[in-house]
Amino acid sequence: MKLWQKIFLSSLFLIIAAVNIISITLLSNNHKLLIEREKEHAISEYEYFTLTLSNTVIYERMTSNKLMLSDTEIAAVIDRILKRGSENTMSPTVNAYTPAGRAAGAEAAVYSLASKQLISSSEMSGLYELDDFNSYISYLLGLDVSYQRENYLTRTFTSADGRHLLAVSSVISVEGKDCLVISAADVTDIYALRDRQTRFVRHVSIISAALISLLLLATTIILLRPLSRLNTYTKAIAEGNYKLRIRKKGSQEFRELAGNMNIMAESVQQNAARLEKVAEDRQIFIANLAHEMKTPLTSILGFADLLRIKKTVSDRERAEYAGTIVEETKRLRSLSGKLMELISIGCTETEKKPVSLPEMIRETETALSPILAKTSVSLNCMSEDITISADEELFKSLLYNIIENAVKASGNGQQIDLVAAMYGGNAVISVTDHGIGMSEEDAEKVFAPFYMVDKSRSRKAGGAGLGLALCVRIAELHNAKLSIDSRLGEGTTVYITINGEECL
Repeated sequence: MKLWQKIFLSSLFLIIAAVNIISITLLSNNHKLLIEREKEHAISEYEYFTLTLSNTVIYERMTSNKLMLSDTEIAAVIDRILKRGSENTMSPTVNAYTPAGRAAGAEAAVYSLASKQLISSSEMSGLYELDDFNSYISYLLGLDVSYQRENYLTRTFTSADGRHLLAVSSVISVEGKDCLVISAADVTDIYALRDRQTRFVRHVSIISAALISLLLLATTIILLRPLSRLNTYTKAIAEGNYKLRIRKKGSQEFRELAGNMNIMAESVQQNAARLEKVAEDRQIFIANLAHEMKTPLTSILGFADLLRIKKTVSDRERAEYAGTIVEETKRLRSLSGKLMELISIGCTETEKKPVSLPEMIRETETALSPILAKTSVSLNCMSEDITISADEELFKSLLYNIIENAVKASGNGQQIDLVAAMYGGNAVISVTDHGIGMSEEDAEKVFAPFYMVDKSRSRKAGGAGLGLALCVRIAELHNAKLSIDSRLGEGTTVYITINGEECL
């Protein structure tokens, strides 16, 4: 099920449920109010009826000049009132009241509490046919007299013919005898009104639900239209159209979502471009690696083949061929060594510890002394007392490669300056040569693997173009950054900027 369908059905259900609950609550409260009003009216009539009954008994006693009527005479008077005797037989006391006719024709029953027997009753609209009404009579006869005398007890019954009757009861004293009087008022009209109102509400609810459904459906579609548009754009981006950007329209939530999706698309585009660049660089790396390995292997194979084929080889030729094979083998060894270092860096954990820069620079200078002596290049070192957190062997390799490159770029008798100092909260190591230098274009590419400014000179010196690429990886592991400043024919300066967090 789609989102708009879920929202539509959920909202429709909640609206219809709320309307029905409110309608049912209002109808129920209205019905209760009507019943309460009818109870008050029924109690008023009940009071008038019991007053009429008491007055009639008194009137009969007075007209007969007796001190007290017998139970038979009292029963006869009550029976005459309940059976709706004719107007001629009704007492003047009854006729004296305006609603006397109604009181005389009331549906009622009178019980003697002393004998628990029925004295007289009207038909009671079929209530005597109900088991629960008879049980209710037994319950009333068993209640405390004082409680019933002070309270009017009411209860609603449904007769066999479907009529709703409200029974009112209490205890009154007739000629000194306690009698339970029960009257029944017809409240069928109130229940019929409730049923009519319920049917009306049901019909109105159905019509309202249909209208609300149409309005809610249109509203849901309109409000969720931006989501459909976002879905279309998302599919286009998923299919590779990373340059596509979503227009920010609709409510604030949809505008925020569109903005976030644009940020996501831009991030995906950048990552895709980066991966393409990585793939391209890897392809170039493999091509350069194959080319760099092909050249020495061709030389080794060629000169070894000459030694195998030629029947007579002079000592000078043998020495020349063997020398070439040795040099090319050394270049292959250097190439494989640098390549293994480049691959292994980052794959193993670095063991950083406090390292003194002046001491490390002195040890590096000592290790490079044979190369410096061979080319008559001098190394001038100056360093402040700086301690950094570093993997000592890796950082020595970083310095070694940079100084070695400076030696290769320098001529005989030239000087290389190495300076280490604190600058702007960071430790900065600079290696400056006064050699051939390089163009701005070459300076931008010099850190790429296998890139060599002067390939013939680098190969002659045994280089493979991996030194500076290795240096970049080592610098990254030490939270440092490499930068280069070079002028063609004037020399080159390589800067190693170590973040101040690594300085102790």
